[in-house]
Amino acid sequence: MTDKNLLELLKRDPGEGINRLLSQFSGFVFSVVRCRLEDVCDSSEIEDCVTEVFIKFSSNLDGFRAESSLKTYLGVIARNAALDRLRKRVPSISMDERDFLIDVPDPYSVEDGVADRILLETVFSEIKAMGKPDSEILFRKYYLGQSSASVAKALRLSVSNVDTRAHRALKKLRAKFGGEEK
Repeated sequence: MTDKNLLELLKRDPGEGINRLLSQFSGFVFSVVRCRLEDVCDSSEIEDCVTEVFIKFSSNLDGFRAESSLKTYLGVIARNAALDRLRKRVPSISMDERDFLIDVPDPYSVEDGVADRILLETVFSEIKAMGKPDSEILFRKYYLGQSSASVAKALRLSVSNVDTRAHRALKKLRAKFGGEEK
């Protein structure tokens, strides 16, 4: 089912829409969350996080912009939900340690945000133009944060092949955007 049809179904019949959404994307969302949490959380906590992702999506359905794909949108929500869980496990800074922190002003401006968005879209389009499996390797390794072993297993490649393809793809991107060779 296309993203557009699924969105229409979610608005027309939310129950059926959620069922379709779950059947189409639950495996993907589970793999994004599991790759972030598998070393620190048990399976029930990972499943709770996956459920949280779909709840966040359905409660903020109006936040979805049609120019992006549902898979990408859900992947970002899943990644952020998993990172939030990880942050909760990190001990907070005590009041005594607070004095050692450096206060850095927020340099963010609207113009910078627009420029960042344009750059991000340009980079994503260049990665997509590389074709599979290189684009999927880069997306999984550097956007979703999966290990080379996880990517290799998912794409049925060897770990060394994944690392070599990632290295070559990054080299192409550096050349495309005028970066220095490292």
